[in-house]
Amino acid sequence: MRTSKSIAVRIILTSLSALMIGFIFLNSALDAPTSSVHSSAVLEFINSMLAKIGTTITLTENFVRKCAHFVEYSLLGTLILFAMYSYDLKAKKSAFATLISGFSVAFIDECIQLFSQGRSAQFSDVMLDFSGVCFSVAIILFIYKLLRKVRKY
Repeated sequence: MRTSKSIAVRIILTSLSALMIGFIFLNSALDAPTSSVHSSAVLEFINSMLAKIGTTITLTENFVRKCAHFVEYSLLGTLILFAMYSYDLKAKKSAFATLISGFSVAFIDECIQLFSQGRSAQFSDVMLDFSGVCFSVAIILFIYKLLRKVRKY
């Protein structure tokens, strides 16, 4: 029997996953100049932080964009995996469903960019986004297996 606490966790994780997907899709719908303004602001912030700590490293907008894709999809993978697991799916089935969902979101994300002025779809971006999902799933499954072994002893 489901407790109200587990139902609340399920609702929260599913909602956070949906919000993250919405955030990703909204960013994809931005036209190229607006997207570039957002990326430039983040780039300036990161480069100023690097300068404040005394490094001579200066990042490029392209590098920051690619890192942002990887990080947001890693977060998405984490949220979806925990949401799937909250629906009582076993770890492997949750992971498989997360990978399918993550790839689907990445593919749709790039398709949305086809309709955004000045933007284009790149299969390499689908693979980068999907690698973020794969990374988070791999890390979480590794930790899960590690914890199961520790509990046995």
